[in-house]
Amino acid sequence: MPDSPEQVVREVGKRLGQPRLGKDALVKLLKQAENALSELSQSSSLQDALHALSKSLVQTTLLNHKDKDVKLLVAVCFIEVMRILAPDPPFSDEILKEIFRLFISIFADLTETSSPYLTRRMKILESVAALRCSMIMLNIGCEDLILDMVKIFFTSVRQGLQQSVCQAMLSIIMQILTEKVTQPLVDLILRNLVKDDKGASHKLAFDIIHNCAEKLEPIVRSFLSSCIFNKDIPVNDLRKLHHKVILEIFQCAPQILFAVIPNLTHELLSEQVDIRLEAVHLIGRLLALSNLHFGHENKLVFIEFLRRFSDKSAEVRIAAIDAAKACYMVKSSGDEARDILTSLQGRLLDFDEKVRIRAVNTVCDLAKSNLSSFPHEVILLAAERLRDKKASVRKNVMHKLLELYRDYCEKCSKGTATVNTRYEQIPAKLIVCFHNDIESFRPQNMELIFAEELFPSSLSPKERATHWIEFFSYFKLEHIKALNIIFSQKRRLQLEMQAYLSLRAKKEEPSDEIQKKICASFRKMATSFADTSKAEECFKNLHQMKDNNIFKDLVGLIDEGTTFATGRLIRDSFLKRIGHKHPMHSFFKILSIKCSYSIFNREMICAIFESLLSCGNELTDYVESACDLLLVVALVFPSLFQGSEEYLLELFSEESVLINEKTLRILAHLAKSTHHLSINFSNVVYPLLEQKCIEGTRAESKYAITAIASLHSPDDQKFAKLCKKVVSGLNDSRNVPTLLQSLGSILEHSPSVYELYGRQIVNSIQDILMSTELISTSGQSSLDGNSTCCCSCKLKVYCLKALVKGFLPRIARARINSILGKLLEYEKGLFPDIALCENDGPYLQLAAGKCVLKLATRWDSHISPELFRNTILMARDPSYIVRKSFICKLYGLLKRRAIPVRYACAFALASTDCSGDVRAESANYLSEVLKEQRRFFVQQNRASKDSIVDNPAYAVVFLIHTLAYDGGLPSNSYEDETSFPEFCSPLCVMLRELVEIDNVNRTEHGPTISFVSVLSGIFRAIQKAEDPSDSEITPKLHILSKIGLLIVKELDKHCKMSDSPRHILLPSSYYKLSGSERKVDECQENFISDKLVNRILKAHEPYKHQDNVKCSFVSERVSNESAPEREVCSSLSKLVGQNASVCDKGKGNKSLASGKAVSRKKDQNTNSSLDKENVSSCGSAGTKVSSPGSLGLSKEADSRYCVSLLDKQNRPMNRSSTRNTRASEADRNSCWQTDISNFRLRECSFKRDHDKDSSESQKHEALLSGSSVLCELEDVGDCDDNFVKPPLSNKRADLKKRGKRALQLLNSQNSSDVTGVDTSDNVRCTRARKVRV
Repeated sequence: MPDSPEQVVREVGKRLGQPRLGKDALVKLLKQAENALSELSQSSSLQDALHALSKSLVQTTLLNHKDKDVKLLVAVCFIEVMRILAPDPPFSDEILKEIFRLFISIFADLTETSSPYLTRRMKILESVAALRCSMIMLNIGCEDLILDMVKIFFTSVRQGLQQSVCQAMLSIIMQILTEKVTQPLVDLILRNLVKDDKGASHKLAFDIIHNCAEKLEPIVRSFLSSCIFNKDIPVNDLRKLHHKVILEIFQCAPQILFAVIPNLTHELLSEQVDIRLEAVHLIGRLLALSNLHFGHENKLVFIEFLRRFSDKSAEVRIAAIDAAKACYMVKSSGDEARDILTSLQGRLLDFDEKVRIRAVNTVCDLAKSNLSSFPHEVILLAAERLRDKKASVRKNVMHKLLELYRDYCEKCSKGTATVNTRYEQIPAKLIVCFHNDIESFRPQNMELIFAEELFPSSLSPKERATHWIEFFSYFKLEHIKALNIIFSQKRRLQLEMQAYLSLRAKKEEPSDEIQKKICASFRKMATSFADTSKAEECFKNLHQMKDNNIFKDLVGLIDEGTTFATGRLIRDSFLKRIGHKHPMHSFFKILSIKCSYSIFNREMICAIFESLLSCGNELTDYVESACDLLLVVALVFPSLFQGSEEYLLELFSEESVLINEKTLRILAHLAKSTHHLSINFSNVVYPLLEQKCIEGTRAESKYAITAIASLHSPDDQKFAKLCKKVVSGLNDSRNVPTLLQSLGSILEHSPSVYELYGRQIVNSIQDILMSTELISTSGQSSLDGNSTCCCSCKLKVYCLKALVKGFLPRIARARINSILGKLLEYEKGLFPDIALCENDGPYLQLAAGKCVLKLATRWDSHISPELFRNTILMARDPSYIVRKSFICKLYGLLKRRAIPVRYACAFALASTDCSGDVRAESANYLSEVLKEQRRFFVQQNRASKDSIVDNPAYAVVFLIHTLAYDGGLPSNSYEDETSFPEFCSPLCVMLRELVEIDNVNRTEHGPTISFVSVLSGIFRAIQKAEDPSDSEITPKLHILSKIGLLIVKELDKHCKMSDSPRHILLPSSYYKLSGSERKVDECQENFISDKLVNRILKAHEPYKHQDNVKCSFVSERVSNESAPEREVCSSLSKLVGQNASVCDKGKGNKSLASGKAVSRKKDQNTNSSLDKENVSSCGSAGTKVSSPGSLGLSKEADSRYCVSLLDKQNRPMNRSSTRNTRASEADRNSCWQTDISNFRLRECSFKRDHDKDSSESQKHEALLSGSSVLCELEDVGDCDDNFVKPPLSNKRADLKKRGKRALQLLNSQNSSDVTGVDTSDNVRCTRARKVRV
């Protein structure tokens, strides 16, 4: 019979007491004891049975044994004895401390999860927890052992340990904390709570705080409050992490922080940036963790947190933005979320660019996270940062918006999102943001954005078409203009690439001519890249490549029939052949994108047509947008519509309601390039087009006629039949506005119709012009709902337009003078053959002016000076609407270079308008037109030497002529100089703009390119000329030219007369050579001084107009309300009638002084007078009509055989008789006359041998129809001016060397001796000299 457990325990206890037992014997005995003890239940009666074992176990040799196995078995026996004899273990306090130390050492080995002894160690731990041994430890003063044990717990706990082990550790620590909480123990728990490794130790600390919150709250609150308020206390590692402590405790036991959270406002208001920064991070995370309930429960802290969005530190503001993102991601509804979003929205306008960038990034990220509910207003505000003043902000915003839009498109493709108008506005925001200072925003790179970055590459053509139609509905005029720039640039590159590849494919040896053409193609294609010089070099490297497959790939890319998928394959092949390691790989990648049809191709066009036709016959915004988009593409890429003929036929079917102005314009443009359409549309759509010509609107009839003209021959009988129907309709007074439009278009496209129905057409138009009754317009009571003009007046305007269109074909040359004469009468307000209503006059005058501009596109050489003056003076018409409408029409023509740049004088005349918007638009238009004309002029001069008349500065010739005919400038009176600043304002504005453009874009292209040199030559030439029709105008021309020359010199201090061009052509209808000596007017010379010019310039400082002033829609009617009127500005007009033909030299200075005295008083009101409402901007000009021609002034090649006009004006009379005789002889010998185009041609030369310049003369004859006169300009070097001033006497010359003060003293002494100046010596010989050209 086996021994009982008690007997085994006694026996083992005795044997363990024996000395010198080996390890094996000890292990064997201890295992026997372990087994026996495990069979015993808890009972105090077993104390005697366990006495021997307990006594043996506490022996030093066993309790402190070094072997791990022995120690473990000893510990197991100890815990079993304590279990059996609980609650009174048979050990002293010292022994218990050693036993607990043994237990703790065993706990350290819990990390050995693969050890066979893990079960015994876990048993000891669980028994310690169950027996509440921690209470014994506290009772016997083992706080240090308790701290060591807890440390070992946090070190030993692992993911994968049995739940019972972790629970035992938690139970032990909770027992300790329930009994006693010490700061070291709390610190230990908190350190494990804030560990970066969120492992088992963090979980243990988390559970401890969660279960012992009430016990821990006082000491934790005290610790955290100390961290917040007592910043002077030495900082340890835990105090540095007090925010993390708060964050962790907030998740496990938020009740502990009730008294701590309000104290965070102290940190939010701290003077130290890093403290505020950490506080913002903390509160942001607290808000996010609580689903924003934290803000509702802690209002004061939340309010102060919102104020940190406006913190003075940018770092703090950025931290607040990051916190807002985290909060809004968690919860996007509620008052707190709205407050946070409002604060975030305010940072979009932060003064720090980094903050603005972070705000935009946050808005875009939030929108991506919730496409459907995020407020679109905030997205649009973020998109406005595309116009930010900082380039870095604009670039970042562009990339974030593109990322957002791609994400939106991708989700729409997957079906997780639907088409949303909020996000379809993003492309419209992107495309209008062209900036020359940022490479990413230049048109060259915006093309890449729309080709590659706007849509995900996986998007199908149908889906792309849908998005294009949707966002194109938000495109306004400026967006379409920007898109046209991108399309036009892409098309130019493709055409140039085609030309280059054709040249390269030629089999013959490349000649110099072909090489020049190739280089020219490279230069043109390089303009499509941001760095043109680098691009040109890359093209040259491409040309040197030997692999013909590379060029075959390029041919495939520019093929209109290439699909998106095929295009990507060809691009990949092209770049693979180039090689990824090629130094120019990035350039060739961009080139492949620009050459391919990566934005629109035939697939896209078909997809747009399908979307359009799928809408049925409903005229929705979507349909309108699709038509607009097709029109824009058709205007640039008509070849892409090849293959869409079936859709076009369906579009123009009889049942379709989509036949409108836009679709007709598409057809008209496509019909011009019939090779792009594989189906003959002429017979299919002609009935519909004819119907639109009779019953449609004016716009529809215009494009219907254009389509008919493109689909049929101009001599086709269809035009004759259609014209007959139109005239018949006019006689019946049906839909007259449309019929007049159709009639004008027919006459423009088929001039032969006029020969058949000319009399009927004239009679019909004359009946309308003479009619005073309201003519029916198919139920329309008014031609325009906003009009105050009667329908009869409007019809008369339409009659003029129709009539003028009939004079545009070249066949109408014989009849052009008659219509120009009529238009001149109308511009003057004379309407002998028109029946007028009360308010018709201004409208008809405006219509006449616009008709002149229209005719100038073809017949400018036939427009007389008087008609020209009356036309451009419409910019000063008393009616505001007339002025505004006229300059807008003029700007459109000049922008397209449809009419000569001389008409830009009207902008200068309107630049001092009483209306602010007219003034601003005129200044802006003048600047744009001159800059564009200069660019075009420079490009033309690279290839050939153009005439000086093509220089934009040549417009000054006509401006001076127009101003000279203004009655505000007297010819001989100089008592009052106060009116000159206002009168000369158009000239000042024009010259200032020209000089500024010249200074900004100064290049080394010779004197014909520089505005300043050309202006100097023009003014000097005008001083040698006179008016051909009115001698009283000549002095005014000279005054204005002298003032202009001084203005140019004042604006450009580096102006050199020697740089002036040698030949100046002046139109002979406006100027002629002076036929006799002109007596020098000394009063004029004294009056026109630098001081006067400075007054003029000061009175007209540059107007800082807005860069984006656009031409708003202007009605072609004049309101019945009194428009702001402007009286004639020139105060010198009151002097015209004064007798000033003789200037008394003795009173010259006195008169000048009085004028200056008056000027001080009047100058105070100079600027303000321009803005008065009761001031009129009209001007006047009225002379007889003169035939146009041209007058040329040239420089002689040899001064020995010439006499300049300056010589004749400036040379003393007593020494000039011989030279005058010689000059007269030269005049008689060199003058010859001929007739060209019914105009009288004169060419006069002051050279004996004029054959050398005959070729130059013939060149100018080709440039300016009419006549030209060739004269010499004297080379005056770099003198201050080229008109006469009183000479310096010897005494004054000596004083000049001594200084200005001496000269002033002499002037005061001789002020009464002015009459003693000898005019016969009125030449500055020391400054003027002749040089051989």
